[in-house]
Amino acid sequence: MSANSLPLPAISVIMAVYNTERYLSEAIHSISSQSFSDFELVIVDDGSTDGSPEILKSLAKQDARIKLVTQVNAGIGAATQRGINESRGEYIAIMDSDDISLPERLALQKQFLDLHPDIDAVGSQWRMLHADGGDIGIDTHPINPATVSVLMYAFFSLHHPTTMIRRRALEKVGGYSLDRGCLVPDYDVFMRMQLAGCKFANLPEILFIWRLNPASTTHHKARAQAASVADVRDTGFKQLLLNDPQRAEAIAKSIVHSFPTGTWQDERIRQLLPEREPSLLYRTWLDLPDDTPADHFNKALVLWLKKPDQYCETLREQLITDNKPWLAALIDGYRGIGTVDPALPNDVLTINPDNQIGVSLFVTYSGASEDFSQRLQQAFALKAQAAFSIEIIVVSIKPDLSLKPFSQLLSTHACIFDEEDGLAWNTAFHKASGQYFAYLEDNFRFNTNVILEILESQIQHKTRISFMPDTRYFADALDENGLPALDNSFHPVWTRSTLLGKDRVHLSNFIHKRALLRDFKGNIPELGIAASRYLGRYLAIKNDFNIIEAGVNYFIPAIGLNENPLPLFQKTIGDWYLDYGMTNFPAPVFHENLPVPQIEYYAKALSTAWLNNTLYVHPGNVSVLENFYINRVNLVIRMPLFRYLLTHNKKNYLIIFWRNKAYLNAATSLLYCIYQTVTLRLFTPFKK
Repeated sequence: MSANSLPLPAISVIMAVYNTERYLSEAIHSISSQSFSDFELVIVDDGSTDGSPEILKSLAKQDARIKLVTQVNAGIGAATQRGINESRGEYIAIMDSDDISLPERLALQKQFLDLHPDIDAVGSQWRMLHADGGDIGIDTHPINPATVSVLMYAFFSLHHPTTMIRRRALEKVGGYSLDRGCLVPDYDVFMRMQLAGCKFANLPEILFIWRLNPASTTHHKARAQAASVADVRDTGFKQLLLNDPQRAEAIAKSIVHSFPTGTWQDERIRQLLPEREPSLLYRTWLDLPDDTPADHFNKALVLWLKKPDQYCETLREQLITDNKPWLAALIDGYRGIGTVDPALPNDVLTINPDNQIGVSLFVTYSGASEDFSQRLQQAFALKAQAAFSIEIIVVSIKPDLSLKPFSQLLSTHACIFDEEDGLAWNTAFHKASGQYFAYLEDNFRFNTNVILEILESQIQHKTRISFMPDTRYFADALDENGLPALDNSFHPVWTRSTLLGKDRVHLSNFIHKRALLRDFKGNIPELGIAASRYLGRYLAIKNDFNIIEAGVNYFIPAIGLNENPLPLFQKTIGDWYLDYGMTNFPAPVFHENLPVPQIEYYAKALSTAWLNNTLYVHPGNVSVLENFYINRVNLVIRMPLFRYLLTHNKKNYLIIFWRNKAYLNAATSLLYCIYQTVTLRLFTPFKK
């Protein structure tokens, strides 16, 4: 029987192979053991020079579904297209030769395409492995086809080796490029398919394991690949501008406002190709007219976030116009103008005296009804089960967000809320009566029994403040049981330092005495939806705390388009202000032009803040503090904060001083180190 007379397989799996002998057997086995078996595996050996050909011949003899093709090395695009030309299935599933497909991959993707004839390609979520097999974590992509389409102009919103594609959609655009100069033939073919009207989606399930292979193009041709990415993106967006300029401009605005400083792909291009001009999409957004005050404000925000040294004055004027004087004052501090104290006027929280209420539980509301309803039910359950009194206060983190749909439910459970306009954080704090404050923000959930024990212990032992590191799940990445996938990325032992350094601090991680907010410095209304982040970091920086595991879960939100650059600005400026002790210490980009009196002022101010526990040294700010003291301050040993830094990094500091010919700083620092060592030995008990 000839090959052409055999029944057509439902799926053709295409695998291009080039020198991957180490992982090849595992990759092929992951396909041959799929739960869906009506497929052919077309393997193209693209001129391998290692042991791959022998492995392929041996495995092809063991499984009749494997079709082996060999060719002179022509590149990944040509090898993939050769495999497609040699295949016969209606659906084309891409498979890399150093990765792993999980057993249900083919079955679930075929089922999806069968049920969604309007979708031309579907990917999935995926896990990442080191070359040695160790877990790196989970990577997620948007699920909704409309979001995938927009984000295709921002980054790879469809991960090539996870995809199953309709044959007719590939044929519509002529298949993969055979040009070896294009190092991202996957991005190229998807861009051309999208421009031709094809639609894409991603399944929420994790169906693939991608290996971080140091021999891959991503690593050993990184610069050239980054150039290919930029070329494909610009070419695709240029075509969209010609075909549908109105949609192109809307996409440009949506992407830039959602990712004001750029995506991870933009950052990679900037690092590898610093000489390259900004993307065509960004330049298109830059040329858009500012038709409304909101457009003008958003442009000022984005420009400052990208180049704060050039756009401080422009943004400051916009903030004043938008009635945000406190944020405008922070901009002055950020660039080192004067000694203005942006903590004033602040929102001093005149908190009510303690009474018989044990805990004020603040539940945030942002309009996500399902998430809010689930958190409310959990809050009601806690209130019903607790041996102490709990009051529930609903905080609206977006202005003028009505709670009318929930008013009857909230009234029934005696919650504190504002039906019409919602309660802002500052109003909610003023209304609170609990001895302790706890928080249940969007996407957070308590482990009910654990949190009740923790709260009861806090009250009983009169603990000032405790921190509960969150266990993280991906809401849009489902495991094999259809449940949110546990984030399996590596994290260190959690300490106050690692939590701040890894940006793992949220307000919902804390349970604390109400009095810790009495001296709060900040303007909550102007911080908007970033206020809860600011409050969380404020508590972490100002207070040492107990760390209690297993109390809180956090469900990482899906990738989306928020189209609002303001929250990132509020986060950026708020983090800067808190990380440097609320001293107005200017950002590093402005250090070069600081006069000597200002250098002296800030050196003392930082030390004072550290001594007063308003500045905490952690991995997120330590390098800036070190560079300032080492490179800017004369006779730096006078400063208590520098002496603390020196204690933890003696050798490097002394070497830097010597290399910079800062001999006075080198000598005095060396003398201090000797003094410290001698003192330590003299006053340490002698042990036999």
